[in-house]
Amino acid sequence: MSYKPKEVIIAGHKFTIVYKTMKDYGELDSDDKKIYISNKIKGEMLLDTIIHEGFHAMLAVSGLGYILEDVQGELEEALVRAYENILTPFIKQQYREFYKK
Repeated sequence: MSYKPKEVIIAGHKFTIVYKTMKDYGELDSDDKKIYISNKIKGEMLLDTIIHEGFHAMLAVSGLGYILEDVQGELEEALVRAYENILTPFIKQQYREFYKK
């Protein structure tokens, strides 16, 4: 399997995925609707990173990202990491169970 999407649609907004050399795994540019992903990662780590950045994009599109930024800059990343570490594994497991049948 060669998972390497070029774009994702979040709440009707198209975000282009750009693979490049970078220090972090991923980064969102909500103004330009681009998700930058390290070209060194692949497989499930790539999927997890796209989901992580997608959650940032969802917060930006919904307007919640601006509120979180005004309240405390680190709060958005804390929420995204909570989602990433708690809900994402649950959802992935449910998909695995569902598609076993």
